[in-house]
Amino acid sequence: MKYNSYSQLEEDFKVLIEQEKYIEAVNLLGKASKLLPIKEFEENYFDIVFGRARFLTNCKLYEQCIKILINLVDQGYACPLNWERFEPLKNDIRYDELKQKNEQLIKWIGRKSKPTYVVHLPEGYTENKEYPLFINLHGDGENIKNHSSYWKPSTFLKRDFIVVYPQSSQVAYHNSFGWLENPLKARSEVKDVFNLVSQQYSIDEDYIIIGGFSGGAITALDITLANEFPVKGFIALCPSKTPQSFTKQNVKYASDKGIKGVFMEGEYNIPVPDEEEMINVFKEVGLSYQYYINKKIGHWYPKDFSQKLEEALKFIL
Repeated sequence: MKYNSYSQLEEDFKVLIEQEKYIEAVNLLGKASKLLPIKEFEENYFDIVFGRARFLTNCKLYEQCIKILINLVDQGYACPLNWERFEPLKNDIRYDELKQKNEQLIKWIGRKSKPTYVVHLPEGYTENKEYPLFINLHGDGENIKNHSSYWKPSTFLKRDFIVVYPQSSQVAYHNSFGWLENPLKARSEVKDVFNLVSQQYSIDEDYIIIGGFSGGAITALDITLANEFPVKGFIALCPSKTPQSFTKQNVKYASDKGIKGVFMEGEYNIPVPDEEEMINVFKEVGLSYQYYINKKIGHWYPKDFSQKLEEALKFIL
């Protein structure tokens, strides 16, 4: 079967992963150069090849896995070797050299990396009206493109929001970025984006909501409690670690200002100790919040995520 796009192949790949048919999934990616148009294969080369290395660990085929990772790094593609699934590779005699090359590559890419952002405007946007703003933060190891495929702009645009997707300058690996390595830098970059968007577009500063996934969720909460700019509420999907600015005093201050929050976590991931501690503080100081448990998943996006976002927006607004 031939595919017109990588996204089509990826759908079949995801089905195999959900069915735990890992070797079939790896083999499908291995045939991608023959199944895809040349341009599609070249544009998605890293995702395809790294995807093979990633799920070869599920098959315990570590020799094939490390060979792929060595080739990727030699070709200039930084990889997330810190992932737990790659832990067994540390027993390989080639691992230390691979790790050293990879770290040098990440540093080199990081020196050139700059923050960026994308803005989506609601239909009929006019300077004569003020609009609510949603600031949408990718997870660590993501970028604007893949994050916005889950946090779809349409979910917010149909409620007349301006939607902005900031992208961190902190390199996680190839074409993937994070916030948590330097939280103060993350705050500064998101605040700079907010200031630029506020200058360029007509924003209602009484209706600013911030949200994100994983590292982006933690950063969204951190920015809210640090009071970097006015926030009406936050939506945090899998905020598994307590941010720097999380203190009882800061949560009380947020509560007194009427800030509301929504936490979401995957059923297979709970309990998450830091999340439970944060929720206990919300209860103690009276911050208005909701906590959604997403069924049959772990640290990931639920299939009904757009619907969950709708519910979260209604609660905050």
